[in-house]
Amino acid sequence: MLDLNAFHHLPQLDALFGEIAREDAGMVVVAGLEPRAELEAAPTLYGGRAVIFSILAREIVNAHRHTRVAIVSEQKEANLRLTSRSRERVKTFFPEQGETYDAAMQRAFALGYPIAFAEKCEKEWLTAGLIAARHERLVVTQFDAPLHGAWVARYIREACGKDELLDGLRWVVAVRRLPMLCENCKARDGKFFRAVGCDVCEQTGRRGEVAVFDVWRAMEGTHPLEQPSALSFRQYAHELAVQGVLTPNDAEELDAAQLYRTFFLLQASEAHSAQATVSLRAQVGELQLAKRALEQQYRASIALQEVGQKLLALGSVQDLAAYICRRARDLCGADRAVLYLLHHDGMAEITALNGWEARWLNQRVSLDELFGSNEAGDQPTRFLGYPPGIPKRVADLEGAYVRAGLHVPLIAQREVLGAMIFHSTVRKSFDTRAVALLHALANAGAAAMQRAGLINDLREKVQQLEAAQAEIAKKERLERELELARQVQQNMLPHIFPLLPGVSFYARNEPARQVGGDFYDVFVLDADRVGVVIADVSDKGMPAALFMALTRSLVRAEALRERSPYVVLKRVHRLLLEVVEPSQFVTLFYGVLDLTARTLTYVRAGHDYPLLVRGDNASLLRADGTLLGMLNDNELILREEVIPMEHGDRLVLYTDGLTDVVNAQEESFGRERLKQVVLDHRNSPVEVMGDAMFDAVNAYQGDGEPFDDMTLLIVDLK
Repeated sequence: MLDLNAFHHLPQLDALFGEIAREDAGMVVVAGLEPRAELEAAPTLYGGRAVIFSILAREIVNAHRHTRVAIVSEQKEANLRLTSRSRERVKTFFPEQGETYDAAMQRAFALGYPIAFAEKCEKEWLTAGLIAARHERLVVTQFDAPLHGAWVARYIREACGKDELLDGLRWVVAVRRLPMLCENCKARDGKFFRAVGCDVCEQTGRRGEVAVFDVWRAMEGTHPLEQPSALSFRQYAHELAVQGVLTPNDAEELDAAQLYRTFFLLQASEAHSAQATVSLRAQVGELQLAKRALEQQYRASIALQEVGQKLLALGSVQDLAAYICRRARDLCGADRAVLYLLHHDGMAEITALNGWEARWLNQRVSLDELFGSNEAGDQPTRFLGYPPGIPKRVADLEGAYVRAGLHVPLIAQREVLGAMIFHSTVRKSFDTRAVALLHALANAGAAAMQRAGLINDLREKVQQLEAAQAEIAKKERLERELELARQVQQNMLPHIFPLLPGVSFYARNEPARQVGGDFYDVFVLDADRVGVVIADVSDKGMPAALFMALTRSLVRAEALRERSPYVVLKRVHRLLLEVVEPSQFVTLFYGVLDLTARTLTYVRAGHDYPLLVRGDNASLLRADGTLLGMLNDNELILREEVIPMEHGDRLVLYTDGLTDVVNAQEESFGRERLKQVVLDHRNSPVEVMGDAMFDAVNAYQGDGEPFDDMTLLIVDLK
């Protein structure tokens, strides 16, 4: 579960967040900027306000374990990452048809919920929110603005127009992000640190970003507009500068830099508006010029729209193929169509026919017969002769001459699924309009068939796993069945690794229960590249194991289709959104080790920072990334990084079960202790290093019960 420990932050912040979580009444505002798609060029370091809002919301819900909670959101599923037990006390209010956000908020207040979360701050409901806060309600909201501290209180006062309402404001938490010093080239310079620049940071001296916080608390006896922050941006940044995370200049010039970014944001917004105006004018001109062409294509467009809706409604690949063949005649005048689908054995099968005799269905042909010299092409081409798999006959027997022909590949996401061949017994050739329509029909059909096949496969796998879980629950000897399940799960994890020159592996997995949600994987992609994966799915026990198996299968399948780790995880994320519950997610690290180029290309999707052991140092791989399977596409952040690898390097991948282990004093083992164990055994064999890490964690934990699954994967470059 994502919390403040996923960020580099000061200890003072934990104490202040604890105070906020224990509040029983008042308004809490989380302020900061979030990305805007139209202003991507602006040099604004966004603060991650929505993530901090979610963390704070979860802390408050956990602190009030017996209190009902209302969430007001424009989305039917509010994304606060609450536990399954907490969600039993939570009700989501979203504007119904014709209802405003303000009305939905008022509806939550009217039902008497003691705690209310509003996912956005609007002037229309601020007055009602502050009144509720003054009457023993706890109202938590977020504010998309670069303001902080008393300036947020000033904005609220001006929005509401009543000073007395400010009595309901209790806390303002503001967050920004600043560029971090490069860990590779920074060095101490007196009290602070400096970075001279290196190849890793591209000579900038900066690499990555860090969040800085400003926490304002309402105090009795002082007017809110005159109160300083309990923890200011300047104090926070200064402490980070002392720790070597920021430069002293970045800490001192924090306000000036924010003013510059705000100015640039306004300038970029103005430029975007001007550009949009020019673009709209140009589009109006183009639309006027294209009016006649659009009128001519109106009927075809309506027909294609109906086809698209029908394709979404059909569930099986066979039904989709038959429908596409039928619609081809209506759209462009082709009176004969054949649809071929490729199989894993490299052969193509006639899956649907229209205008040809049904007896040729299921005929199989080779790839060369179907594509010939156009195997790598993705555009329609003229086709002469009969379709492969259908014997040629004279016109007297066939009933008509086969005249014009067109070969259209079926391609979805750069994957060739098959092809369609259209014929006409009337026209001599297909005109440009007909070719475009058939191409569009083929593209839509290919995407729909790929989606249908993939979803059906995934549903079958999920149903099989759910059926297996239900069968286990019916067994009288549940412990024995769970042990068998644990053995099956352990067998899914590789224990014998690929024999590759110059590289060896060590892995160990200890689930907290008989079955768990951690997994690792090592698989050969080609002669030069090997993929390494470690992941931690949400929850524990059997649900986590099922989710783990599904995620591992998806990663393996997509990794064999795509070279880029970024694209692989983005596809896995989209597939998970379709088939798993909204409350489930996975943190994952996927890296591709190129043994020839000696590079590691990786993406860290919200997982714990891996350790790269080189010589006497153990550094963190700090690529930004969010978890998979929960966030929308526009919220997903994935960064692909490439680093050189040297002989003697060791890549240490682990799950948070190792660092989150606590002793009898409820103190966690932590990343620093883990790093020290790694450094103490940096010259030992990889098996000795791995066993030493588990020995240290188990000794620290003592006789306590394991809280989370523990998984370790070490890659040793000899």
